[in-house]
Amino acid sequence: MRVLVVALLVTLAGALASENPSGRLTGGTVALSGQYPAAVSIDTPYQLHCGGSIINLNHVLTAAWCVMHPTAFTLLNPFWLRVIAGDLNLVPVSFRREVRNVTHLFVHPNYNRVTNNNDLAVMRLNTPFPEFHNTIEPAILNTRVLAVNTQCEYVGWGAATNAVGVALNPAQRIAIVPILTTASCNAATVHNNRVLATMICAGSLTATANTVCQGNIGGGLYCGGQLTGVLTFGLACGAANQPGVYIDIRQYRQWIDTQFTRTDNPGPGWVPNPL
Repeated sequence: MRVLVVALLVTLAGALASENPSGRLTGGTVALSGQYPAAVSIDTPYQLHCGGSIINLNHVLTAAWCVMHPTAFTLLNPFWLRVIAGDLNLVPVSFRREVRNVTHLFVHPNYNRVTNNNDLAVMRLNTPFPEFHNTIEPAILNTRVLAVNTQCEYVGWGAATNAVGVALNPAQRIAIVPILTTASCNAATVHNNRVLATMICAGSLTATANTVCQGNIGGGLYCGGQLTGVLTFGLACGAANQPGVYIDIRQYRQWIDTQFTRTDNPGPGWVPNPL
């Protein structure tokens, strides 16, 4: 019997290893429990997966893209969204996991799906998170202008490639992504002037495994442990000249704070009014 148990454990370990190879293109290192307790995974009906960040007991910050219909470009029904918090792994489930449904979606009114400007959304949860502890805590929001080459970290799950239907990396990972100059990111061979004044560009201009990939949109950029950006585009998957681009939440603090006390509830089909 003991031999059988050992054999089963070895088989299981091999299966788990095959699900979490070190060569995932999101790269970086596997996160430790409690290292980034604000990071959440968001299940959506159309996009493969999105990331988000807890900002208080009742609200999660993510990208507007994550809560909009991919072809009609209208607001989704919040019923179809689910937030997973407190767990480092998508599978297996740990006792720390807290799952919440969504009741309200507040997208920035001037979100522009073409330019990605104002790509932010606040999600209100059906049930508040329990009192915060080491695996579920709100992010501290950055308020400072950060220098070029500041070493920041992207936290999320993501996939190995941008191919349709590719499986997500089940383990939360951290990738080191230094802040780049806007000019270098706006070069014709990089993002070709798509990086706006409301955005931060961070990552590498050369091919590297430490990059964001499909399934990472809406996830958080942390600098000095503080939530600094929300990923909007630049899913390099290891390719050169495709650094991640993030909405600079420092410039949106007033709008974010205002969403906490809103009493309206925009319905499915709502559309923004981009400038």
